[in-house]
Amino acid sequence: MRTKDESKIEALHQAVIDVINHDGYQNLSVAKIAKKAGVSVATLYIYYSDKKDMLGKVYLKIKDLIDAKLFNEFDPQGPFEQQFKRLLRNYADAICTYPEKAAVMRVFNSNPNLVAEDVYSQSMDLGKPVADLYRHGLEEKLIRQYEPEIFISFTFNAIDSLAQIRFMQGKTLTKDEVDQLIEMAWAACKQN
Repeated sequence: MRTKDESKIEALHQAVIDVINHDGYQNLSVAKIAKKAGVSVATLYIYYSDKKDMLGKVYLKIKDLIDAKLFNEFDPQGPFEQQFKRLLRNYADAICTYPEKAAVMRVFNSNPNLVAEDVYSQSMDLGKPVADLYRHGLEEKLIRQYEPEIFISFTFNAIDSLAQIRFMQGKTLTKDEVDQLIEMAWAACKQN
């Protein structure tokens, strides 16, 4: 049995990121990915059963990387407001640390059909602690009475949207921008 060459897998993953960011996901072909990675198409199929399998593995790897930062020092039992703000700050830090990967994550999240349904479901399960935090805030009447998905969309997407603008400008979010976004999110979400 052939052993997997981790450097080739990494080259393929980086090629997916590069092609999506520079050519768009609509132009994502196995041949283009293999060429960009410096491997043959046959080599690509040693590592992945098909394009969807490859994209799913890239997606989960990026999700794991971003989630590692997202949940850094997160304590679901800690004071709600502090943890709410920590998650948003951590998310801003993650997408500023990995802007190219965050841009690809946006593509996957906007086009879940790019990966297998079970992969997308698995990725959503990884974010369960965020929804659980919002549910806790709802139960304790610390935040307005909306579904957790509304809070997640409103809070994380605001940061993501401005980060995407800054990425396209060749910049990154400033600390002041992150602070303002977090304070606006808290002001809008907290129970008055």
